[in-house]
Amino acid sequence: MRFLLALAVLASMAACHRTPEQQQADAVRSDARHRGAAIENKANAEADRLQQQASDLENRATQTGGMTGERLKIRANALDQESKVVRKQADMQAEAIKEDADARIKASKSR
Repeated sequence: MRFLLALAVLASMAACHRTPEQQQADAVRSDARHRGAAIENKANAEADRLQQQASDLENRATQTGGMTGERLKIRANALDQESKVVRKQADMQAEAIKEDADARIKASKSR
């Protein structure tokens, strides 16, 4: 327990010795991580909803059968594919936000 307390004190002391530029870079990175996580969370919720709709259509397709069932299967497949694209798009957007933050930090260091 004392070790953890000592470690926490050392960590806080080290954080105090960071330059304003380092603190600003940390804030920019933290903001980018939070914005990226928010985009991914929203996309995951949408993708989950789409996959649930796809599953429901797949079940109806199985029960219905025939050509109507085939049409429902096609719609279910399209919704499943859309959910994958939604997740991929969110991943790409989150990564772009993080890369932009890194680029801004690098540019400010070079000045």
